[in-house]
Amino acid sequence: MSGEGKGGKNGEKRVDAFRVWEVKASREVRLRLRSLYFSVASAVERAGEELERRHGEAFTQEPEKFREELIDEASRLAELPKGLLHYGIEWYKMLTEARRKSKRRSRFTPPPMLLSVKIIEGSRRLHGNTAAVAVLNTFRGELRIPSANIAVRLKPSLIRAVLEDVGRFPDLKLTLQLTARGRLRLAAHREIKPAWWNGNDRLAVIAVDVNSSHGLYLMAFAFDSEARLLTQRVFKPPNTTLLRLLAALMRSYSEVKSWSETVERFRERRYAEKLRRAGKGYTVEEALRLAERLRAKINTTPERAERIARQASRKVKKVNNDWVRGVLREVRSLVRKLRDQGYLIVIVADVPQAESLKGSGLQRTLLRVAERVKNLALYEGARWFQPENNVSGKRCPLCGAWGVELGKRYYRCPKCGLVYGRDWAACANAAKLFLKACDAEKHLGALDKWLSQHPRALVHGAPRSIAR
Repeated sequence: MSGEGKGGKNGEKRVDAFRVWEVKASREVRLRLRSLYFSVASAVERAGEELERRHGEAFTQEPEKFREELIDEASRLAELPKGLLHYGIEWYKMLTEARRKSKRRSRFTPPPMLLSVKIIEGSRRLHGNTAAVAVLNTFRGELRIPSANIAVRLKPSLIRAVLEDVGRFPDLKLTLQLTARGRLRLAAHREIKPAWWNGNDRLAVIAVDVNSSHGLYLMAFAFDSEARLLTQRVFKPPNTTLLRLLAALMRSYSEVKSWSETVERFRERRYAEKLRRAGKGYTVEEALRLAERLRAKINTTPERAERIARQASRKVKKVNNDWVRGVLREVRSLVRKLRDQGYLIVIVADVPQAESLKGSGLQRTLLRVAERVKNLALYEGARWFQPENNVSGKRCPLCGAWGVELGKRYYRCPKCGLVYGRDWAACANAAKLFLKACDAEKHLGALDKWLSQHPRALVHGAPRSIAR
C-alpha cells in the first residue's frame, strides 16, 4: 500500500481528522451565545482591520506572525478577556476565506468562533490548558464559559464519549465551536499519518457498498492464518417519502391558496407519477389523506401550511441525521473493537459518483454518510481506500465472470455456478480490489477460499427462492 504524498516515514503527509458533538442549549442560552459571538467577532474584525492598516501586506500575507498583537488589540477595543480571543487569528483567516468564497455565491455564512476547552472532574484537570476559556465539568455534567456567565447541561452519553476519546487518543485537541446562530459544537481534532500496512501485520478489511436505493452494505473480514467473516450488516435508510410528499403538498398549498387546485397539481407532479409507475401510488394517496386529516383537525390555512411544510422538512432532516449517526456509531464500535485486538484496519468503500445519484432522494444523505465514514477512518487511525471507478456487483466474486440475473439484484455465475447478491458481491469485490492493489496474493487466496466455502454469505437476506 504505497503513499501518495510527501513527508512521513511511509511517504504521506499528516492529515486532519475531526469528531464533532452537538451541544443542545435552551433558546435563552442561545441568545446569550449569539451576543457573545458578535462581541468577539466584532472585536477581532476591528483589530484585524487596524493591523492591516498598520502593517499592510505583511499582515494580510502572514497573519500568524501577528497573533499576540491581534489578541491585545481586540481585547483593548472590546474590553474582553484574552482567553476568548485565543483563536482570534484563526477566525480572522476563516472570515477572509469565507468572504472570498461568498463572491462566487449569493449567501455569506460567518465562520464559527473557536474557544479553548479544558476538562475537569471536581478540582482535578483531566485535559486541556489551565487557562482554557470553556470548562467541561464531568462531575456536574455541564459545560461552562465562566467569563460570559454561561452554563449548559450535557448529556451523560456525550460526556462518556468525550472522555473515552481523550483517554484513547493522547494527541487529541478539544475546542468549542460557537456559531453565529448561537449554537455550540464540541470538536475533537487529530493530526495523524494515514495507517500503513507492511503486508505482514494482522489485517482487517471493512468493505462498504453504498447503494443509491438500498443504503449501505457492510462486510468485515479478518486475515490471520486464514480469512474469516467478522460481521455482515445492512444499514437500510429511513423511508421519508411520506414526509417529503406532505412537505411538498403543504408548500404548494401555501403558494396556490386553493386546496382543490393544489391536489390537482400534486397528482400531476413528476415525483407523484414516478411513484405510481414504481407501484407506490398508495404513498401519494396516503400523503393526501394525511393532509386532509390535518386540514380537518387544525383548520389548515395557506399560512399554516407553510409552517407544516417546514416542520415536515425538519423532521426529514432529523430522521436522516439520526440514521447517519447510527451508521457511524456501529462502524466506530467495530473499528475500535478490531484496533483493540491488534488489527490494522482498512475501510474499502464503493461510493457512487454524485452524478449517478441525481434524482435520488437519498443523494445528499448517502454522500454525507460516505464522507463521514472516511473522516471516521482517519480519526480512528484506520486506512481509507476508495476505488477510482465504481465496483460492479454483477461480476462473480470468485472467478470474475459476468453473472446472469436470477431475480432483482441476484445473479448466478455461468462459469462457476456461484449465486450471489449484487450488493454483497460488490463488498467482496471491493475487498479483493484493495488486496490486489497491495499485491497481497496470500490474502487474496485466503479470501477466495473463504468465499468458496461459505457461498450463502453472498445471498444473506435473499428470498427463499434465491437462497435455497
